[in-house]
Amino acid sequence: MLRSDILANAEKMIDDVTKVGACDDLGLFELTAIQLHELSIDKPRQLRLMIAAVSFLYVSGNSVRGLNVATKAKLFALGIADIKSLTIVSMLIGICAADTGNLPLAMEAYGEALSLASSQSDSVQEGKIWQNLGAALAYSGLYREAMGCYSRALFLATIAPDLKPYESGIYLNIAASCLNLDEIPQGLSAIRKAVDCAQNPISQHSLLNRVLAENYYTRLLIEVDDFTGAQSHARTARRYADQCKSARAEITASVAEGLAEVFVGQADIGISRLTRTLDRALSLKLASREVLVAIVKAHEHLGHHDKALEYLKQMLASQRQTQEANVLRHVERHLKQLHLKDDGAPMEDSRQAIKRLATRAEVLEGRIAKRELFKQSVEGLERLAVATELRDDSTGEHSYRVGRLASLLAQEAGCDEEMVFMIDIAGRLHDIGKIAIPDGILLKPGPLNDSEREIMEMHAEAGSEVLSKSNIPQIQMAADIARYHHERWDGKGYPEKLSGENIPLAARITALADVFDALTHKRPYKEAWPVETALTTILSLRGHHFDPKLTDLFLALVSRMIREGVDLDRYLGEAARKSSFNQAKSKIWDSLKMAKDEYQAKSARATDYQR
Repeated sequence: MLRSDILANAEKMIDDVTKVGACDDLGLFELTAIQLHELSIDKPRQLRLMIAAVSFLYVSGNSVRGLNVATKAKLFALGIADIKSLTIVSMLIGICAADTGNLPLAMEAYGEALSLASSQSDSVQEGKIWQNLGAALAYSGLYREAMGCYSRALFLATIAPDLKPYESGIYLNIAASCLNLDEIPQGLSAIRKAVDCAQNPISQHSLLNRVLAENYYTRLLIEVDDFTGAQSHARTARRYADQCKSARAEITASVAEGLAEVFVGQADIGISRLTRTLDRALSLKLASREVLVAIVKAHEHLGHHDKALEYLKQMLASQRQTQEANVLRHVERHLKQLHLKDDGAPMEDSRQAIKRLATRAEVLEGRIAKRELFKQSVEGLERLAVATELRDDSTGEHSYRVGRLASLLAQEAGCDEEMVFMIDIAGRLHDIGKIAIPDGILLKPGPLNDSEREIMEMHAEAGSEVLSKSNIPQIQMAADIARYHHERWDGKGYPEKLSGENIPLAARITALADVFDALTHKRPYKEAWPVETALTTILSLRGHHFDPKLTDLFLALVSRMIREGVDLDRYLGEAARKSSFNQAKSKIWDSLKMAKDEYQAKSARATDYQR
């Protein structure tokens, strides 16, 4: 078949699918879109079709396939030096990556997209990128950081009229973040603006946004005890959902109605509606987490604490399953890419890729060491672990500091060079299981109750399980550290209440580094402790929480480093600052700070003019 015919057939398929909004053979659709980059006929046209395919795959809930096509489209756009398309593709990579739970890749892609949009003075595209980046951060529990992104998008809307249609969505996202941050007055202000900007929705997308807005309006009013107002907005959500005719709108409206009914005193009706809605959401694999959150809140309000805990555990299990699947999917993708980068071979199963890489490491012992293979293999997991910890450690350096300090302690304990290296890398993954812990528990400012503590403790097993399933050679030490770093020398830890030397050595070592770093840094539930206070506390736990011999070595190690004038954070966090993810994150944070300073400077100048 002629290349022109192949292009024409691909164009017809992609145009037909995007118009109808459905596809019978997604595998063929993805392959057709990917192969477009191999044709050299009408490159701008080929790239346009690839971008259209990515957009469809994302909207239709197939972001993994969308990410595959977008990755090829990016290389294609680079090859033809199409900066505008490269900006769009980078943003789409960010959107698809965030939708599949890969915040590190999303932030790197959004960072590239922002740089490109800024270089072209494209305020419209920049505003869209900031809005999508905010949504990705919010989905990962980083609501405060998301608010900064939304504020930047709103500012750009004041200088780019083409962004005006997006204002309603931005205000809606701000309201959602405020609700999660328990900043209800600000949330109510934002949701009023969102509704004002979307008075007459017509398209399915705008109708869905209005349903979402009315849902958040309902939930925010419940927080200020305006139950009558909440029910009124729940009914408005239902009216627009009936017009929208989408399953997502139907479920969203039903959640608002059920919650409002519970809080106005119609408990049986509300609980029944929420339960039916959960069944439907689960059957459609759609928005079940949002329904579970509502059911938990409803039962807590009614004093049904056992029921609330039952549904909370169901939500946790669902979140754990989803996040585990996301992690393993991205690890497999990372391993395949390593294989491709290694010898340009075609894509294959991740286990085959690992075997091939391991064999290559053995054959080329002098050039490709096994430790470098391990380091490269866990890089994807490492980035996801750091992204998870951003919720309670905004620097993204905690896991790196813990790994490095644990490796230094291992050296002091006489471990061989290989184990010292492995502990450094494996220690960075100690809290990857926190991907399964809800924000409300992980970020709770006060003490956890018994039920919350039980859920929090599940992160050790969750982390160990996801690491064990990753198919990465030599991952067992990391799995052991994740599972056992909360065990105690006296047997009073979790999850298995091991004691003494029954606890793996790597976990005993990492436990000391983890506790010390947590004590000496600020968290949502505590202020940073002085180093001396932290060391005194660790000494008091010698033989109870910690291995006594390791404790003595640890205290001597840290004390010596302080005497020698070592800047602990700078030294222990050196690897974190070299991470591409942390570099992208820092660049985005710096951009937000610069934008804020610029906005404040302009406001000050305007005030001077008025004087």
